[in-house]
Amino acid sequence: MDIYAAIAGHPEIVRVFFEHTGTTIVVLTDEKYTIADCNANLTRTLYVPEKPVGRFLGDLLCPLESDQFSLIVSKQDQTLLPQILRICYTEILYRCYTFASDEAYLVIGDRLGSTDNEILESMSLLNNELSSLSRELSRKNRELEVANAKISELSRTDPLTKLANRRYFSERYSEFFSLARRQGHPLSVVMLDIDFFKHVNDTYGHAAGDKVLQTFGELLQNDCREEDLPARFGGEEFIVYLPHVDIQQAVAFSERVRQKLMAQDILQTGERITISAGVAGLNTQDSQDELINRADKALYRAKTEGRNRVVVDGE
Repeated sequence: MDIYAAIAGHPEIVRVFFEHTGTTIVVLTDEKYTIADCNANLTRTLYVPEKPVGRFLGDLLCPLESDQFSLIVSKQDQTLLPQILRICYTEILYRCYTFASDEAYLVIGDRLGSTDNEILESMSLLNNELSSLSRELSRKNRELEVANAKISELSRTDPLTKLANRRYFSERYSEFFSLARRQGHPLSVVMLDIDFFKHVNDTYGHAAGDKVLQTFGELLQNDCREEDLPARFGGEEFIVYLPHVDIQQAVAFSERVRQKLMAQDILQTGERITISAGVAGLNTQDSQDELINRADKALYRAKTEGRNRVVVDGE
């Protein structure tokens, strides 16, 4: 008995081989190249969940030298005519042999250039590369989040005093004002201005002026509650939004800040820095701008009445 007789005597072994081999594809089509059956390796190679029965074979395997799909058929088993076909949209090549049988075609193809171990190694390398790219992408995303957070902070913060800037104050004030109006909660606004600030700059220099602004900014931040919103309104002028605070409480806050600032020898010269403050509380007629304007008018009165004092609008 020769090898061919042995193979013919074990058709089940041949079937199992063609079904499970990792490099050979076996396809049965009708005369129009419509797939009637195939082995599992073709299904795995195409990454499809089930056999592509009923599909046109030319949609899956592409000739290398022609745009028109056709099979080169070996007329006799002894005269095998090889044909190189490519899995469409990939670089996977098969050396195929086609046989005609009962108005059907049997295509047997062996993969070129790769063994199962090489394929697994390539897949492992690809997975490692994808993992590295994923880690790098995650790192870049974290850096971008940090950068965006920093940009957001810079866009709403005064760089010298670290308080909110005027634009951010206006955005939040609009929200707080509407909430206080709807819920009927008390709301106060305090406008503050550093007295004789030009004198500080002219006498001691702009670095001293910056130190005064920074010190006052820290004082405001430390004396405010978490829900309060102190901001640098412009130059040496500051504003504080005080939710759930009535006029008497706002005056007490302003006096406390005024006295704490005056108690510090910021310039180390014995010359004390003072502030003037204007206080206004929300009433039923106020718009957003009117409430701030009333606090500003009270501040103007404090300045004209001698500075270093707190004045309440309407008193």
